[in-house]
Amino acid sequence: MILTNARILTLDGDNRIYDSGSIEIAPDGSVGQVSGLPRPDGRDLQGRLVMPALVNCHTHLYSSLARGISIPGPAPANFPEILKKLWWRLDRALNEEDIYYSALVGLIDSAKCGVGTLIDHHSSPGACPGSLDCIERAFHDVGLRGATCYETSDRNGKHSAMEAIRENVRFLERVRPGAQVGGMFGLHASFTLGDRTLRACLEANQSLRAGFHVHVAEDRCDRGAARRLCRLGILDDRSIAAHCVHVTAAERAMLARRGVNVVHNPQSNCNNAVGIADLHALSQSSVRVGLGSDGFSPRMWDEFKTACHLQKLRARTPRVAFDEAFAAAFPHNRDIVQKILGASVGVIEAGAKADLLVLDYQPPAPLHAANLAGHLMFGIANAPVAALMVNGRWIVREGRCVTVDERRVAELAAARAKALWERL
Repeated sequence: MILTNARILTLDGDNRIYDSGSIEIAPDGSVGQVSGLPRPDGRDLQGRLVMPALVNCHTHLYSSLARGISIPGPAPANFPEILKKLWWRLDRALNEEDIYYSALVGLIDSAKCGVGTLIDHHSSPGACPGSLDCIERAFHDVGLRGATCYETSDRNGKHSAMEAIRENVRFLERVRPGAQVGGMFGLHASFTLGDRTLRACLEANQSLRAGFHVHVAEDRCDRGAARRLCRLGILDDRSIAAHCVHVTAAERAMLARRGVNVVHNPQSNCNNAVGIADLHALSQSSVRVGLGSDGFSPRMWDEFKTACHLQKLRARTPRVAFDEAFAAAFPHNRDIVQKILGASVGVIEAGAKADLLVLDYQPPAPLHAANLAGHLMFGIANAPVAALMVNGRWIVREGRCVTVDERRVAELAAARAKALWERL
């Protein structure tokens, strides 16, 4: 397949931009030749902008069926109350069908927002065994790339924690290297895990050598988590430490030394009023920081813009933030996926995965590497998604997901959500 007459934003090391180029898609789903010249034998994209598909490095697909839910009683006053009143009640009520349809909904929404790869963090204590297979099936049905894991926690007792460990191990033992859907070893957060359980997770993961995916210092109630998890050997260069809002300078240095992948989730942090991660300080400490949504939204463009805006407010100067937010959303997310899945995404170059986002964006002003920031923030981020390709296969065409019946999925998901809410 050849795509031609496209404005190509490569997001390679030089941020090369071709005003009217062509991309060859190899039969194995990778990018072949990329040229700054149009081809007469290709599919004409009529000047639309093509860039690498977006990446979401931390999300919770199981949250999809909570959209519009109301919690009885007084509204939660803080983050621990949000967990206890909403999320820990919801995840205990999920069954296998809920898990599958919530993942389908989240993946369809993500695809239509231009996201080709998601790293999921799952919990369903009432339906733990086999739950990761339900999520994997949804990934394959929609056609997106990603990884998932099961959240291990002591909050539901020893039996539940051991069941979570077994589900992580079972799934990781089955996942093939280079698979479309990979695995990590899931942990909830330091404040819901005792040393004994964490050591059991380390022992179970010793031969698997998967990265741990864990919430770290999201709220003040979890301060000191980075230090503790590093000390126990949980965090390393294969791991994801989501949030890291409340970390000290010493902890930032520790995260950097161990090569830990931190993932910033700005909109969720706003919604839960837990604080603003200091991207500048993390960057200055040489910590790799990626970008995720924490299940708040499928729109990674909104996460990117919110990250920029929050850092400006935090520093009280308009002269900061773009470099850090750009690095998180693009090169760092690309590096994290490479670490976890071994897949080259987030760049358009020969040999990379053909995960491509096509946008209806006609620049009203010159577009080149030096002024890319302004176009991304004020133009490209707002452009309609025309199409999405993952692994050389069209997932979205003309703004619609073509791999599944969107309307039918929405109807079935709504029925599942209604029953789930009643069980709560």
